[in-house]
Amino acid sequence: MTEAIRQGDIPGVQLRCRQALPLAPEEAWLWLVEPPRLARWLADEAEVEPGPRGSLALVGAGGVRERGTTLEYAPPRRWVLAFERLDAGWGAATRLALEIHPRAGSSELDVLQSGFQRLPLSIGLTVWESYRARWRSALARLAAAAAG
Repeated sequence: MTEAIRQGDIPGVQLRCRQALPLAPEEAWLWLVEPPRLARWLADEAEVEPGPRGSLALVGAGGVRERGTTLEYAPPRRWVLAFERLDAGWGAATRLALEIHPRAGSSELDVLQSGFQRLPLSIGLTVWESYRARWRSALARLAAAAAG
């Protein structure tokens, strides 16, 4: 079954996913910056260097390696990275914005990844589709881990 395009999605250009979390924003932020927590929902291995000149390094299933270099860092609300898969010949990084929005007694993680149109035309839409599926499953794992 084909998944419907969600609000904020522009195929081959940007994708947006949101996930409600039963956590205060400060606690939700820890799931973005603490390697053991990241490894529970986003990748098999994670390294984080927080701060305005920080970075994120992820190793996923099959040894897939990704890197994010901080563009904006405003804890506990917003982290924007130049994000790329290292072994895929992208030639350009996407822009990954992770934002925590406070809600009554909880929070929401808003993921906006854009810039897929800067990737080679032959892979741009395929990469967009793979990240759309990845964020959906990763955010479901995050919600389950945060609730448990």
